[in-house]
Amino acid sequence: MELTPTLILNLALLIVPPVVLVLVFRQWLARQIRWTVALAALCDVLLFWDELFYYESFGLFAVLIQVQLAATGVAAFRIYYKQGKG
Repeated sequence: MELTPTLILNLALLIVPPVVLVLVFRQWLARQIRWTVALAALCDVLLFWDELFYYESFGLFAVLIQVQLAATGVAAFRIYYKQGKG
């Protein structure tokens, strides 16, 4: 599989928004960090609206979104529970 500019851009769009959301919420809104998962999902839908219903890429898109949301959720809840104990 060849790394095309479109593939690299899509990978960046899947990685950057959740990381930025978690870091921003961790810094300023640590009590509401649980919302990062929902906001990351909303960002994904808005960024990939045209690919969401394209039949050939839907399966791959769904798997990538699930992995991304799971990772964002784990990071957010770890930070949330650390804040509660600290």
